[in-house]
This record gives sequence, structure tokens and C-alpha cells, in this order.
Amino acid sequence: MSTSVVTSPGPTRGDSSQNGLWLRSKPWDMCCLTGSSLFVVLPLLLYAQVGRAAIVVNLVVAGLVGGPHMYATFFRTFGDSAFRRGYRVLLLSSLGIPALVIAGAVWHFQLLLTLFFFWASLHVLHQIVYILACYERKQPQPPPPWSRAIDYAVVCSSLYPLASYHLVHDTFYIGTTPLLYPEALKTPIVYYATTSVFALAFLLFLVKTACDIWRGRPHYPKWLLMGTTIGLALLMTSYSGARLEIAFQGLNTWHSFQYLALTWYINTLRQQRGEIRTPFMRWLSQPGVRRFGCFYGVNALLTLGALGLIGAVYQFVGLSFEQSYYSVVLSFLLMHYSHDHVLFTRVGDLVRHAQQGRV
Repeated sequence: MSTSVVTSPGPTRGDSSQNGLWLRSKPWDMCCLTGSSLFVVLPLLLYAQVGRAAIVVNLVVAGLVGGPHMYATFFRTFGDSAFRRGYRVLLLSSLGIPALVIAGAVWHFQLLLTLFFFWASLHVLHQIVYILACYERKQPQPPPPWSRAIDYAVVCSSLYPLASYHLVHDTFYIGTTPLLYPEALKTPIVYYATTSVFALAFLLFLVKTACDIWRGRPHYPKWLLMGTTIGLALLMTSYSGARLEIAFQGLNTWHSFQYLALTWYINTLRQQRGEIRTPFMRWLSQPGVRRFGCFYGVNALLTLGALGLIGAVYQFVGLSFEQSYYSVVLSFLLMHYSHDHVLFTRVGDLVRHAQQGRV
């Protein structure tokens, strides 16, 4: 009789009776993946303190976590020789994104911001789905496709019922710019439909979860992350007016903190496995709090450089500050999104197993 063993490349201390289902350890997962959701309140609190100035909140969030998380991507893509060889077309094509962003900022700023929002929402949800896929790989027996489909459906649909209500009623703004939305879709049927999809997915998830508990196959780490995501998605999209934009910055703060923690951990794992060839990246990916400080510091310096570039564009190009801000930020941010759609398929970078019979 063969035995099945699930192994994790990270430390095992802190694992609960959940048989090592945490991605690294219970304290790390609780702090960096789920518990960091508490950061969603920070942009709202800052917004209340700075006289309801959204641009100040945007700059603070971008400077502290948004920018560093974005530039961290490029160390795994442009900075990794193996990735450059395997995804040459992706990297070369992504270099054309800044030109498209600048053209959009000049000729149709409203369309640019609308595309940014929808792509940003997909990116945030894709990261959660990636983490769920990593949790699933930690299970002794992989869940069937229908089970994964329910989990992904309930998470991905949770962001849109209330957001679609704002779009239908023309109350969704980024700064002073309303998002574009087709007139033909400005009907209550849209948010009734999105709400119905979410409600059905949530009901199926509850039934499936109850069955898993009854069969003795719970996955509390994954369920905790899912419950947090669903709750915050509904709460943050319940805001209206300018606070809706700030609420999404709250979600972005959580997302960015998650991303920095995941990227740092993945880099250290790949360095330990000898998969990183670039000398600077090998040095930067050494484990330890001090080296993480270097990792964060390098990305923070790049963010400061981008903020300086925003000021230069505003001063010398003649665009408004809002156009200058988004021209620079979205040039790098949309490249980051395109690279992450590939990185978020590489579950094996974070979780590998030695279960017999599985690839």
C-alpha cells in the first residue's frame, strides 16, 4: 500500500491540526494573507484626516505599498533570466503598454480609467484565486473541478453586485472622472443578474462547505481567506461617492501587502532551490528580515523615482496632475498586470508536493 505525503517548501512550525494546509505557517498566513485585510481601513481613516483629499490618499498608498508591490513583479520577470527566455513575447509586447497609456491619457482619459478599473478588479481577484489554488495543492486529495469552480465563482462574483449598481446609476468615479458604461446596460436587470449569480454561487459554496465538514475534509485556512475576501468585497463596494474610490484603495492596500509578502516568500524559495540565476536577485532573495528590508527598500526607491517622474510630466508636458499621475502609474501598473496573469498560473513556484501519482 502506498502512502501519500504532502510536503511544503516552507517552515512547518505553526501548522495546526489541518495537516500543514497553511501555505507557510499559521502565523505567517494569518498575518500576511488574511490578517492584513485590516489594512483596508487605513485609506478611509487617512481620507477623513486630510480633509477628504483623494489624491493625498492615492499618493500615500502608492508610495508605501502600491508602488513597491508593482515594481516587485519586474524582479521576477525582467530580472529573471529563465522567465525572459520562456516569455519573451509577453515581455516585449508589454513594453508597448506605456505608449498606449500615454495616448489614452491625452486623447480619451475617461476610457483609460474605465479600462484600468476593470483590469484592476480582475487582477485583484486573480491573486485571490491564485492563493486558493495554492491552498488546494496542499490538500492530500485535490478537490474536483466542480468544487474549485464554485470557490472561484463565489469569490470572483462578490465584487460586482454593488459595483454594478454604482455603474448603472453613474455614481462610480475615479477622482472627478466617471467610469464609462454603455447606456444599453444602465438597467436594474444588470445588478439583479450579478446579484443572482453571486447569491447562487454563495449558496452552493455553503452547501459544499457543510458537506466537506460532515465528511471530515475541512480546509479552514482557505475558507478563512474566502470569507474575508467576500465580506470585504461587499463592504467596500457598499460605499458611494468619493468614498467608493477610497474604499477600493483600501482593497488595493490589502492586495499590495499580500503581494509583497507572497513575492518575497516565492523569491526565497526559488533561491533556495537554485532556480534564480541572476546574482543580484540571488542576493536580494536571501531569507531574513534584514534582506526583506533591502527588497522593500529597492522597490520603494523605484516608487520614489516614479513619483518624481509624475512631477516632471505635470511640470513640463502640460497635462493635468490627474492625467500626469495616471499616465506614469498606469504605464507600469498595466505592465505589472500583464506579467502577473502568467505568474499567477505558476502555483509550483510557491507550493510543491511529493504526493505519489500527481504531477
